[in-house]
Amino acid sequence: MNEVIENILSRRTIRHYKTEQIKEEELNLILQAGLYASTAGGRQSPVMLVCQNSEINERLGRINRQAFGHANSDGIHFVSQTESRSADDDSIKSGFYGAPTVITLFAPTKWLYGVNDCTSVAVNMSLAAWSLGIGSCYVSRAEETFDSELGRKLMKDAGIGDEYMARVCLCFGYPEGDTGTAKPRKENRIKFIR
Repeated sequence: MNEVIENILSRRTIRHYKTEQIKEEELNLILQAGLYASTAGGRQSPVMLVCQNSEINERLGRINRQAFGHANSDGIHFVSQTESRSADDDSIKSGFYGAPTVITLFAPTKWLYGVNDCTSVAVNMSLAAWSLGIGSCYVSRAEETFDSELGRKLMKDAGIGDEYMARVCLCFGYPEGDTGTAKPRKENRIKFIR
């Protein structure tokens, strides 16, 4: 099978990480993959904020987790209605799952395709990471996370202006434990018009 296709089909979302920081050369390759992602009009709108400070990642992760809200009366957030996932576990206090590297993608607030551009960058980076043996998790609620006192301070310190909004947080690290196998794919998800 083609190496790229194999990487896409084998990739898993990882929510358990070793504390070991990813290597600098691997981080640079992941960032490079993000820089070469397709963006609307070739505008290259996303800005990446890399954080490898465990204390800051923990604080931001807690803000992110709080934005997730509380479970329903059955204790489920319904990330998946068919099975309970670690994302639904209220004992998890950080939405970043202890990942040693968290990269937040920002896009201009007045750019119509900012979310799409950030998603394209995130996919490239996640696939590049997986090919290097590094796990990743795409985490929503970036807007809420950076609409906090800490988030606004970090943006200011990094030189990211108010004309940008956080759109996606990505966790990266070496997987801890078994990465699992893919669930069977649901049927009838592909339709054709010929």
